[in-house]
Amino acid sequence: MNPYSHPSSTFCSSPLLCLWRTVGLSCENEFFFLFCADFCWMCLGDWKTHGSEYYECSRYKENPDIVNQSQQAQAREALKKYLFYFERWENHNKSLQLEAQTYQRIHEKIQERVMNNLGTWIDWQYLQNAAKLLAKCRYTLQYTYPYAYYMESGPRKKLFEYQQAQLEAEIENLSWKVERADSYDRGDLENQMHIAEQRRRTLLKDFHDT
Repeated sequence: MNPYSHPSSTFCSSPLLCLWRTVGLSCENEFFFLFCADFCWMCLGDWKTHGSEYYECSRYKENPDIVNQSQQAQAREALKKYLFYFERWENHNKSLQLEAQTYQRIHEKIQERVMNNLGTWIDWQYLQNAAKLLAKCRYTLQYTYPYAYYMESGPRKKLFEYQQAQLEAEIENLSWKVERADSYDRGDLENQMHIAEQRRRTLLKDFHDT
């Protein structure tokens, strides 16, 4: 497959380099030693100057002076805001597709282990549970971006964005561990599942139907 045409590819901040990511697609520090590039996958900015907060680029920075500018400038700003949120929604949609493939690989791996008498389905069920929970959390996170798009600026939106960032961080941690489940013990993976689910429930409890 040509990585330049793959929906999960992007160009990094170094000239003429196309990168193809095969795990979670949200704003995450990516280091590619071959390319000597340490950057944010989401905004492609230099990680060293990315900001003090891990998910700084997940928050849209409104232009407070836009109301005093021309209609053309306001239209450009409106389009910029829409594309900002759509891009993040779409990136999580791509992640869901990739993680569905991970779920299938886990299912096949469990079958192989059971066939080789390396445990029962019950012994390995937690791996499938982790992949299912990852998809549920990712789906929730995906739709926080349309929700944030329509929110008015203010303290409540800032709180929402904070909780959104907390959920995003834990989802990426869970995604990393699900992809590398053989490198983590069951307790570590299940602890990360608990943290991610608690973040998801907290956000829904505070903002659903309000």
